[in-house]
This record gives sequence, structure tokens and C-alpha cells, in this order.
Amino acid sequence: MARHPEDTLLEAYASGEIDSAYGVAVATHIQHCRQCAEKVALLEEQLASQLSQPQVELSSEQDAELVLENMLQDIMSLDVDYSSPRKRMPVKLSVNGKQFDVPSSLAPLVGRMGEWKSYGGKVFTSAIDIDETHRVSFLYITPGVKVPQHTHKGDESTLVLHGSFSDESGEYGVGDFVHENGETEHSPCTSEQQDCLCLSILTQPMVFTQGVARVFNMFGKGMYP
Repeated sequence: MARHPEDTLLEAYASGEIDSAYGVAVATHIQHCRQCAEKVALLEEQLASQLSQPQVELSSEQDAELVLENMLQDIMSLDVDYSSPRKRMPVKLSVNGKQFDVPSSLAPLVGRMGEWKSYGGKVFTSAIDIDETHRVSFLYITPGVKVPQHTHKGDESTLVLHGSFSDESGEYGVGDFVHENGETEHSPCTSEQQDCLCLSILTQPMVFTQGVARVFNMFGKGMYP
């Protein structure tokens, strides 16, 4: 697994301050990723420790640094057992005549899916109604497809659920959490032998930068998949 959520996103998840879309995405990622699961568990232990401690009035910046240092030492000394995670049954998702098992953490999203929309029978998207300010959807790409080169007005986060895809920065497989923004210009593609199912979260439309696909950028609006 090559790509993980940023620490700030894991912190928001541990504290319960994350929105529902990113919440289920992180929950699904940590089902595949021991490294991030351990980070989240330690953050939750830290928060629990903070809540259980009496409030103290710090007299100086030096006192604050000492408290933080002691807290970090407590976190590093925790003995947490990750050997037997609770097993949960996957849920089913069907697209283009195929059926996939997806993690149970995505069940609330599967229940809110819209109709699948097809682009030439090669790319399929289903928007998810969760009343968020950003666009959340399932994205299925058939084998041997190259998505036109584009950038982003805002943030794009992609969680790989099945198969793999690649772009100019590398290849991504199941469990990878890929974050892009306006500094990225890429053209995701699948191999001739491999399809890909993803969860996509966009805070703003994507903007095509090459070829005829730029017609979707009319009036500066860009396009959601």
C-alpha cells in the first residue's frame, strides 16, 4: 500500500470532527492498513487520556511543553493489541454486469447511491446523496481506459476499492488513499487486464487540460464525474 490519508485527516477521524464522506473513506482505508489503524488507535488513546486528566493551569510556555512531552511519552508506552480485529461482512455493489464485495463501512453509502451514469461504456459513476458540500461518488473504470488529463479546482480524494489504476505519479491498489489538488495535473488509466472501482470525493469540479474533453470546462464550471 503506497498512499495513506494525511495525519490531519486521521486526527479529525480520531476526534470525531471529520465529515461523513471522509469519515467512511478513512474507516475503510484503516480496514486495509495496519499502519494507519495503529495511528488512529494511539490518537484515540491520547484523546481519552486528555479527557480523563484534571484541568491544570499552565504558568508558562515551558510548562506547556513539559505537559506535551509527558503526554507523548505516555502514548508511546501504550501496549495496544491489533492482532484480532473484529470481522464484518462486506456489502454488494453491482455495475456493468459485475458484482463486487465492498467493505461494510461503505454500507451507508451503497444505500444512498444514485443510478449509474456511463461515459461510452468505459467509465461509470454513481453519485451518493449524503448532503455534503462536496461531491461523493463511486467510480468504475473498465480495463484499458485512460481518463483525459485534468487538474482540480479543489481537492480530490480517491480510495481504491477493487483492482488498480495508475497515473504519472505511480500505481495504486486496493486500500490506497490518493489525495490530489490544484497542483496536480494527471491522466489516470487502467491496464488492459485490470478494471478499477473507487470511492471519489471532490470538493470542487475537475478541469480538463487537454483535448476535446475541455468542452466540459465551458463557462469555467469544470465537471464532476
